[in-house]
Amino acid sequence: MARPLPKDLEDRIAGAAKKAEVRSVGVFGFGLGIAVGFGLGAAVFGAVSGSMFFMVGAGVVAYLWYLASKRSKTKNKKG
Repeated sequence: MARPLPKDLEDRIAGAAKKAEVRSVGVFGFGLGIAVGFGLGAAVFGAVSGSMFFMVGAGVVAYLWYLASKRSKTKNKKG
C-alpha cells in the first residue's frame, strides 16, 4: 500500500485534481446529453425522415469531435 502524501503536497495539488474531476464529469454529462438528445430526436423524427436524420446526427457528432480536437491542439500550444 502506498504511503499518504505529505500535507503540503496534498494542498498544492488539490485544486488541479478538483478541476480535472469537474472537467471529466462535465465532458461525461455533455456526451450523455448528446446521446439522449439524439435518441429522443430519432424517436420523434425517425418515422418522418429515416436515414437523413441519422446522417445529420452523425455530421453533428463529427463536427463536435473536430472542434474538440482543434481546442486541445491550440490549448497545448499555448501552455
